[in-house]
Amino acid sequence: MAAPAVTDSKKSSFVAFANVANAAFNLPNDVSLDVFGHDLFANMSSAYLPLQNAQVNGDYIVGPGDEIQIRGWGMVDIDLNVVVDRNGAIYLPRVGNVQVAGIKYRDLQSSLKKAINRVFTNFDLTAAIAQPRSVQVYVVGMARAPGSYSFSAMSTLLNAVFAAGGPSQNGSMREIKLKRAGKIIGRFDLYDLLVNGQRDNDQQLQDGDVILMSPAKAMVAVSGNVKRPAIYEMKSGETLADLLAWAGGTDSAAEGLPVIVEKQLERQFKPVATVDRAHGGDGFAAIKLHPSDIYRLVVPQAFAVAPRIGSEYVRLGGEVAHPGVYQLQSGETLRQLVARAGGVTESGYLFAAELTRESVRQQQQQRLEEVLDRFEQESQNAANARLTTLSNTDNVQAINQQAERNRKQIEKMRGLKASGRIVLNLPGPQSTVADLPEIPLQNGDSFAIPRFPGTVYVLGAVQSQNAFVYRKDRSVADYVKLAGGPTRYADDSYTYLIRADGSVESRQQSWFSSVDGLKVYPGDTVALPIRADYSSWTQELKEWAQIFYQFGLGAAGIKVLTD
Repeated sequence: MAAPAVTDSKKSSFVAFANVANAAFNLPNDVSLDVFGHDLFANMSSAYLPLQNAQVNGDYIVGPGDEIQIRGWGMVDIDLNVVVDRNGAIYLPRVGNVQVAGIKYRDLQSSLKKAINRVFTNFDLTAAIAQPRSVQVYVVGMARAPGSYSFSAMSTLLNAVFAAGGPSQNGSMREIKLKRAGKIIGRFDLYDLLVNGQRDNDQQLQDGDVILMSPAKAMVAVSGNVKRPAIYEMKSGETLADLLAWAGGTDSAAEGLPVIVEKQLERQFKPVATVDRAHGGDGFAAIKLHPSDIYRLVVPQAFAVAPRIGSEYVRLGGEVAHPGVYQLQSGETLRQLVARAGGVTESGYLFAAELTRESVRQQQQQRLEEVLDRFEQESQNAANARLTTLSNTDNVQAINQQAERNRKQIEKMRGLKASGRIVLNLPGPQSTVADLPEIPLQNGDSFAIPRFPGTVYVLGAVQSQNAFVYRKDRSVADYVKLAGGPTRYADDSYTYLIRADGSVESRQQSWFSSVDGLKVYPGDTVALPIRADYSSWTQELKEWAQIFYQFGLGAAGIKVLTD
């Protein structure tokens, strides 16, 4: 039986929408997005159809219409083919009618020997299905070629699906129902077969079965650095981790690298998460899928394997007029590329923009680990030195407890990862594209512009660590006051201000100045450290500001130390 002609080739509107959205911000290796799985049915061949002379499965149920070949020797000399009648019986000469319907094929021979043994002894025989019966099956719903099909009784649900050309362009790959006597007795999800090679829910067909192909419901799309960019059908409760599994995972060149998750929002691809798989966990599973979602997974460092050897690419995200991944022109700088991308949107906050670079991140991370190793060793050495001079049990216990607190604090710091951020030293909140430095860009760089934040964070040794509404006339001292003022453990002489652009201002930058009167900008963070008396290892960090500045940690590092 050849595959039928296609009767439904009209693609869904979501396919067109997803391709238009993807083409507007195409990546170097993007392709047209098609519905996953339909290519399997596009070039159907008889290889997918049930074989007429296939070996009979031991679980095959004998029924009316089956032709059985029986051969006997000894006291019984027979060689005949008999057909199971409508009553489920066969007629054997000198034996009579023998009921065989409902018997599994593996039990057929023993059942016949038992029946013949009532008349004859000292014999042996073989029994085989010479020709399986035919079953009439109806394929309806959103099939490419619905209709009535005739199969051998050994055929399964999947044989019928392939014979009918699979689901139509608007049919569901994930909801194929098998109905028998008006009741649904099985469901099959083609993704189990296409993605995992499983067909556990495939069932043998019976005469009169109806196969219903439901309409496709929720669709999502994924492109970018994935092995199989396409449009996929989703079910409720599934996540981006499922979508990535259907897409075959990320490109080989992207393995182990941080993945930027972009989502189509307000007709733009905007970053919604960054997943760093190198440090365990599955951040993709935390992102729930919703109908009509369009995702793009971007690993800028992976574009070096693009077809055009020597090309370099940079990702622009956030509040850029035309975000996307751009191929660098020779010697192109940050200012030039942002201008080429249309500049900044009205809601963009250029002062807080982040330029990140992988080589910088690696250097920062290495230096951070070296600093933490040194402080951990020095903390332990200091504790050991003090223990050797004490005899009082209480004092010894107090030092051990402090050493343990220091160790846990350092472990918390080890959980921080350098960002690779390059501080741009922009003039302030009113910065424009013209204020961007003429820094040459490198392959894999990422530049993201956030929305105007409207808040200021106050962290550390204050009564209430929180985010406060930005007011242009407020100073550092004003925001500390809003946070309830310093705690009794605070060292307000070391108060410092982390700007939204990543730069840091503190008293240590001048012998006579104080940050209390400094003007605060939107997105800035005010931090008050704890006095060295109450945190012995932090007294070695005379300048926290420089630590966070050099390693690109910013407010995230402060929050770890002050929690």
